[in-house]
Amino acid sequence: MRNQRMYALRVERGLTQEQAAKGVGITQSAYAMIEGGHRYPRKQIAKRLTDFFGVTMDELFFAQDDYEARLEAAPSTQRDTSEDLPDPQK
Repeated sequence: MRNQRMYALRVERGLTQEQAAKGVGITQSAYAMIEGGHRYPRKQIAKRLTDFFGVTMDELFFAQDDYEARLEAAPSTQRDTSEDLPDPQK
């Protein structure tokens, strides 16, 4: 499955795969395999990719495009603990 985030970041910057690959220090073929989802990069290459694009590892490889929308729509998991605390004025 294509790494949509990596693709979008590259396109937003107006770069070809070859230009992005050179910026990261890998071959265009290796870059295409990673962006296309056919191969996962070694840690040092993944770090160079995140540095190059200015994002975190989670954002580049694990985040979903609709993460913020899902986060806002999710019910709150925090419960009101104010009833559990002693009243400091007593």
